[in-house]
Amino acid sequence: MHALEILRNEHAILLEGLDLLDHHLAAVAGGQGLDRAFARWMLEFLREFGDDTHHAKEEGVLFVMLADRGLPGGARALAAAEAEHGFLRDRGHDMEQALAAGEVERFATAGRLLSERMRRHVDLENETLFAQAQRLLTPADDAAAVQAFGRVVRERAGVRVREHHLAAIERWRRVFDAALPAGD
Repeated sequence: MHALEILRNEHAILLEGLDLLDHHLAAVAGGQGLDRAFARWMLEFLREFGDDTHHAKEEGVLFVMLADRGLPGGARALAAAEAEHGFLRDRGHDMEQALAAGEVERFATAGRLLSERMRRHVDLENETLFAQAQRLLTPADDAAAVQAFGRVVRERAGVRVREHHLAAIERWRRVFDAALPAGD
C-alpha cells in the first residue's frame, strides 16, 4: 500500500533525526557543550516534520480510516497511539522550555526520553498498526489516503518542510562526523 510506504518512509526519516539527537546527547553527557543551533533545529524538525506533517497524516487520515474499517481494538488502540503522539509532543515542549531556560541536563533528559519512546512507537506502528492497516484497507482506501496525504502536504508546506529537514539531517551528519576523533 502506497500510503503505508509513505508513513514508513517518514518513520525512517524521523529515526535518522533521532540518531543525530542520540549522538549529540551522548557527546553532551561526555562533557561536550550543547550545540544550541542543533537543539533549535531538532525542535523544529520534531514539530514541523514529526508532528505537523507526519502525525497529521496518521491522526487525520489513517487513524480515521482504520476506525471506519473496524480496526481490532478500534477506539482504544487508536486512542493509545494518539496519546503516545501527545506524550512525544509534551517531551518536545519540555526540550523547548529547557533550551529557553539554558537547562542542558533537563533538555538532555527530555531528549533521551523522547528518542526512546519515539523509537518504540515507530516500531509498534510499523510492525503492528500498519500490518493491521494492510489487512483492513482496500486499494480504494489506499488511493484516498494518498490523496488526503497530499492535501496535508499542500496545507502545511510539507514538500518544503521535507526537503529542508532532509538537507539539515545531511548537514548535521557531516558536522558530527567531522567532530569525531580519528578512528571512531
